[in-house]
Amino acid sequence: MDKLETSNTPPDRSLCVGAPAFAVVGRSRAALYAARSLAQFGACITGAATLEAARAIQPACLAIIVAADVVPTDEHDTKGDGPTLIRLWEFEVSQPGVGDFASAVSGVSAVIGKSEGQPVALPSHVPEKWVGMYGASLALSLALQSRPGASTRPRVIDVSAADILRAFAEQNSGNHAGVPYGWRRNGRTAVEHGGVFPQGFFRCKDGYMAIQARSRQDWQGILAALDQPAWSKEKEFQNPFKLSEDDSRILPLLDGELMRFERSQLLERALACGAPMAPVMTLQEAAQSNLFRAGFMNTNGDLNSSFVVRRANEKGSET
Repeated sequence: MDKLETSNTPPDRSLCVGAPAFAVVGRSRAALYAARSLAQFGACITGAATLEAARAIQPACLAIIVAADVVPTDEHDTKGDGPTLIRLWEFEVSQPGVGDFASAVSGVSAVIGKSEGQPVALPSHVPEKWVGMYGASLALSLALQSRPGASTRPRVIDVSAADILRAFAEQNSGNHAGVPYGWRRNGRTAVEHGGVFPQGFFRCKDGYMAIQARSRQDWQGILAALDQPAWSKEKEFQNPFKLSEDDSRILPLLDGELMRFERSQLLERALACGAPMAPVMTLQEAAQSNLFRAGFMNTNGDLNSSFVVRRANEKGSET
């Protein structure tokens, strides 16, 4: 597969935050992910055994990243002068636990898993990674709030994995009440999810395609990528919102069209038509297909950040 390129030059989205200093207390996965993200932006990271030790660091840190197991419980720790506390919870605020619990509490695990099987948690510590990235983003935002004329910085910021995952679940089901009746697990695809059809993993000639339509426009893009099948002109197949309620008729038709193509062909068609489809590949397959931008995969075969991180000096030039 030829390397996919865009002819449009992306806008400059660099943001000068200097080299802010942060302290990290605790060794939870979320705290470690936050520290790694901040370090990628050029921040100075210092580990501290206690909150008191973190507050004593000079010059003072902009914020202290705190793992859930060492979150303060008395008023002295959350009031007064000093760095902002960013508390990272892998379960939910005021409860111990890990990302697996957050998947359950948020309702996400209720819709993940094989049809008629047991619910499962998100893989690869995804909840912890999201909490870490959110915490890092909030920590960097404090650099802007510290500039002259900015509003007072918050004393404490709580980042909860359960809240983050619930937001994703509610976005798809409409609201928290929609999770029990608006979702059901049926294996590779998500039907009755409160959105539009199709959403899930669908077989093609040489593997699977991930398809996640979110609008009528997306559905039309998918049909265009499949050469506008004759059945797509029928009225019952034109409303993707209705199709999400019962996919028994449309699913075999869609599967039949996808089986005509290989993943590389479908990707090229999707890019040409604006269809929300992407091939399911192993890292090795993706690397061999030359799909990644330069620097996206390191020499060990692991993925770097999905975006390019550049640190600019005060004059805007890169350093």
